Amino acid sequence: MNPSTASASVRKPHAQVGADPLRGDAGAGLDPLAPGAEAADAPSIASIPPLRKAAIVLVSLEQSLSSQMLAHLDRDAVDAVTWEIARMERVDPAEQAVVLEEFLSLGLRRLCFVFEDLLRMDDREIRAAFRAEDAEAWALALAGSAPPLRAKVIGALNASAGQTLQRYLENLGPFRLSDTEVAQVEVSERLRILYDQGVIDLPDPSGREEVLV
Repeated sequence: MNPSTASASVRKPHAQVGADPLRGDAGAGLDPLAPGAEAADAPSIASIPPLRKAAIVLVSLEQSLSSQMLAHLDRDAVDAVTWEIARMERVDPAEQAVVLEEFLSLGLRRLCFVFEDLLRMDDREIRAAFRAEDAEAWALALAGSAPPLRAKVIGALNASAGQTLQRYLENLGPFRLSDTEVAQVEVSERLRILYDQGVIDLPDPSGREEVLV
């Protein structure tokens, strides 16, 4: 099964969150992480089967992130988790919360981080991540990004670092799209390493922060 095809089928079932079979579908469609969503005491993470954990994570994330995760699985695993999602009738908000917290602590935040996520990073984290000796790589990576992302990074830096980066950007000259894509991957990996070392924090996977507010 192609991972992108599997992702489409994974997203289709949409397990009913908060629905109670004894009172019909009154709870269907509720966002378990939305403000006002209430749940009973959080279940023990050890009591949740691994396959169900994977299914809960996949239906909780954006489709692009689900596709990334599915790409790391073999066909049998994709089939198994797709079937688990299809048969899920209810995801308890507390159950979803503990599952996502476990996956974040196990490296989901690192796995899902991409260069564009700099737009959601705190300015202090960007300042801590930027190294003057890496300015050329940052400039090439930013050259292929959207203007808001370039403005975000340059604005987050102190005056000296911002001027250095701006100077590299202005002096880049012609470049190939493939070069800037490589640079984005390179800078992203450097940020992941700094995260592993405890120097910076990375944002939660796209979409999760907004529903937790």
